[in-house]
Amino acid sequence: DYILKTVGVHEDVIPYLMRRGDPNGAAGIDSFSAWGAFRSGSFPGFDGLGLERPPRNAGLDANPFNGIHFPDGNAGIARLIVRWLIPAALPGRTMEDSVMTPVRYDSLDEPANPVRIRLNSTVVGVSHDGERRSAEQVAVTYVRDGRAYRARGRTTVLACYNAVIPYICPGIPQEQQAALKMAVRKPYVYSQVAIRNWTAFETLGVRAIHSPGGFHEFIELDWGVSVGDYRHSTSPEDPILLWMQRLPTSPGLPARDQFRAGREELLEMSFETFERNIRDQLGRILGAGGFDPARDIEAITVNRWPHGYAGGANDLYDPEWGYDEAPWVVGRQRFGRIAIANSDAGAISLTQCAFDQAHRAVQELITDVIRPEFQFPWGERT
Repeated sequence: DYILKTVGVHEDVIPYLMRRGDPNGAAGIDSFSAWGAFRSGSFPGFDGLGLERPPRNAGLDANPFNGIHFPDGNAGIARLIVRWLIPAALPGRTMEDSVMTPVRYDSLDEPANPVRIRLNSTVVGVSHDGERRSAEQVAVTYVRDGRAYRARGRTTVLACYNAVIPYICPGIPQEQQAALKMAVRKPYVYSQVAIRNWTAFETLGVRAIHSPGGFHEFIELDWGVSVGDYRHSTSPEDPILLWMQRLPTSPGLPARDQFRAGREELLEMSFETFERNIRDQLGRILGAGGFDPARDIEAITVNRWPHGYAGGANDLYDPEWGYDEAPWVVGRQRFGRIAIANSDAGAISLTQCAFDQAHRAVQELITDVIRPEFQFPWGERT
């Protein structure tokens, strides 16, 4: 409305702008208020107002670690955390030597480990072992290789997608369940395409491409990261990865409904559809530079995230919640011996948020459950 009625652009401009916004939005420009679009710094239409626009991502720009990037993205962080917890699982001592070292998966779940990581084990049920106020353990039911198992512990942290918690832990109060279900995650597709060389990009003089009407709206040469023995491509004749992004937007719907519609699209779409569109799009965009999809594409990986980034408040559709009223704050309240974490619990799609929420959840259990059991064993627990 602002772009059309106040700025006065032609309606044909809207499709060009619809998928151009902040990629963390994962919805069309109609899911942002004009004020939110102004503050984000990603959208046009504000230069003539005489207002000083706040720097985009001002907090991130001031971060001395901004721009540090593992070749495998945040997976590198996960690998280093695993090394700290279970040193035998990832031999080595430095960030640099972790990149090319294979994880020893058979070391993750050893009984002798002080920490055990059990993969391919989907939790389907979490409950107090008995009445919540008097229970001394939590029972966790999980499925592995088609069989159900149960593990018990004194406390547990649910660091999962918060919206599924009401389904696996149904004893949580109804108001809290409703708040947890507000954590509708943003859908994304990040496709990685391995190509024989990037001479077509050099010939065309481009590194990144915005394709607002394309199947993927952003195409970019992979970041130039060299860490340890991993060396990035330096010559146009070298192989390289392309990063491609698709946001499955559904203009006209509120933001969370756009996320739900995008999720449905991603779950229904076949890999063959992705492959066909990737080959067609790259052929049309890079063909003038000599690129041949049949010859130059070596491999395609589609990272399809129906439940992608954590979502927060939307000032166009949500009420002005006070701090204690925000659904992520209501939803993350401790439930007896069960604490709740994940970036959903902070409504910010950043790794640091996940760390902060994990620390908070553990501290809640230590302060409110574990320590009182030693100091006041006769007290009633809530």
